[in-house]
Amino acid sequence: MKRPAWLVLASLALAVPALAQAADGFVTGNLNLRAGPDASYPLITTVPAGTAVNIQGCTTGWEWCDVITMGTRGWVAGTYIQYQYQNQPVIVQQYGANIGIPIVSFVIGTYWSNYYSNRPFYRQRNDWYRRPIISRPPPRPIHRPPPRPQPGHGNRPPPRPQPGHGNRPPPRPAAGNPGQGNRPQPAQGNRPQPGQGNRPPQGQGNRPKPQTRPAPDDKSKNGN
Repeated sequence: MKRPAWLVLASLALAVPALAQAADGFVTGNLNLRAGPDASYPLITTVPAGTAVNIQGCTTGWEWCDVITMGTRGWVAGTYIQYQYQNQPVIVQQYGANIGIPIVSFVIGTYWSNYYSNRPFYRQRNDWYRRPIISRPPPRPIHRPPPRPQPGHGNRPPPRPQPGHGNRPPPRPAAGNPGQGNRPQPAQGNRPQPGQGNRPPQGQGNRPKPQTRPAPDDKSKNGN
């Protein structure tokens, strides 16, 4: 009975460091899970944004991380993994040393034999084994600036009034332009035109004409 108990305690002592090395995080975007720490390795699956991952370790600089997620294991870019550190989310590549995520190496033969023996690409493992190990930095997240507001939308203040305007009434329409306002045009309406109407024409009317007086008789001139 003593020996089995000793074996149990020894196995637990070995398991504690392994559990302490693992860290939980989540991916910040739809991320490819690959069979090695580079974008050229076969694709295992796509991890949706916000999915939790259990980080087993990362390559130098915490560039690529070996994770367990969605019932499988593979490598994802450390630039797309966040971890809750001191009550705030941080990027694993930037805070890997503070979090305590260990640096691990990638041995393709052992790794593939343990986790990918049932995958179709495992049949070409000899070709992959002969390839040189590529160490390239992972892609960085693309930060797009917010779209600029369109003219006439948003909280843009209204245009300032031009000098000389404001609350002044609009200018009155010019006379003589047909179709403007209700103001009658000159020489229209009920106003009589000069020289028309009920006024008698000049030199006419009820005034009697002057009578022509007869010329004086020649006799009267002589007194006869």
